[in-house]
Amino acid sequence: MDYWRNSLFSGTLISLLPFCLIALIPGVYFSLVTQHYILALADLFTTAAMLVIAFVPGINLLLRKIIFFSSVFILSCALLLYLGLPGPGLLYLLAACTFSILIFPTAYSYWPAWIITGICILFTLAIAFDVIKLPGQNSGSAPEWVAVSSNLVFIGFLLAALIPRLFKGLQETLDKEKALKASLGQQQAELQHALSQVQQKNNELEHFAYVASHDLQEPLRMITSFMGMLKNKYGDQLDERAHTYITYATDGGKRMQSMISDLLELSRKGRADEVKEQVPVADLIKEIQQNIFKLIEENNVTITVEPAHAVLPVFRGDVTRLFQNLLSNAIKFRKEEADPIIRISCVDQQDRWMISVEDNGIGIKKDKYEKIFEIFTRLHAREAYPGSGIGLAVCKKVAEQHGGDIWVESTEHEGSTFYFTIHK
Repeated sequence: MDYWRNSLFSGTLISLLPFCLIALIPGVYFSLVTQHYILALADLFTTAAMLVIAFVPGINLLLRKIIFFSSVFILSCALLLYLGLPGPGLLYLLAACTFSILIFPTAYSYWPAWIITGICILFTLAIAFDVIKLPGQNSGSAPEWVAVSSNLVFIGFLLAALIPRLFKGLQETLDKEKALKASLGQQQAELQHALSQVQQKNNELEHFAYVASHDLQEPLRMITSFMGMLKNKYGDQLDERAHTYITYATDGGKRMQSMISDLLELSRKGRADEVKEQVPVADLIKEIQQNIFKLIEENNVTITVEPAHAVLPVFRGDVTRLFQNLLSNAIKFRKEEADPIIRISCVDQQDRWMISVEDNGIGIKKDKYEKIFEIFTRLHAREAYPGSGIGLAVCKKVAEQHGGDIWVESTEHEGSTFYFTIHK
């Protein structure tokens, strides 16, 4: 608040200085011409005070304020003496009082009110004892002056009481706002630090998964290879149980190889080297149909896209894999008595696209809606529906990578609809 008070005084002084000089210099001249010498002296004193305040170095700000308002009070008294109640003297006194309350510290708020009270009392005594006579006022007639000046005193004390309270409330509001900003800044810094740590941990996990997947593939290839060599070279010397063990070991190695490949793919999602491009949905589905052509042909699958002309936004990742996983699941979890029918729809939702993949398969239980997107989650026996349990986890990561989300709605034995969003 001290800074605000000082800034108000300095800014006002700089703005008023040219106008004050323009008004006061002619005032000195005409006061001398009309032989109002006291008014001329008051104008000269005020002019000199303004120049000293503005240009003389080495004077502290408090002293400059005192010089300024002393000159204004003196000028007000001179105006009252020569122009009387109709003149601007009382208005100057009120303005000086109000401005003093605004720019001086709260501890001195009542001083300006007491100063104008003292001035009014002195004028009352001077008028009562015929020391002075205000223009337009009868000799010895002080009631008119008292009636007017008492209102000035009342307003002065009223402002002295109200303005500091206004400043106090404003200061408390500013302090609370400052404390709130500091607290918010600290919370944002802590949140940013936490997010940075989470991002670092995610990067470390992705790197670990990437390295671990690479390191695990070589021993698995060795196991599978040596099992094949063992069967080829010593197969005629092994009994049926040994052949069964070799088959189990080979199948387990292949499943582990598949899981590691999927895990490696999952770890690659979100890396900085992904290509950005705009892709029409119809073209994207055609590419996927070529990728899984044999699966579609063997199961007599029907795939429709609505609308076929929709163009998806700029992608930051492998959306092809997301669609392909959803389509492969829709075919894999089909009903035996019905050919798979898959409907793909794109809905424009202003700031994002919402895409749905609907099938007529076996459906999903409601309590499994969230669980199916977790890594390595399987709802069925491996013998019935093969897979590593990573496909939907990849879908979830790709959707989140595009600032969207993925969810499912399903009815058992009737089919499922997977929805995912992509921000434009």
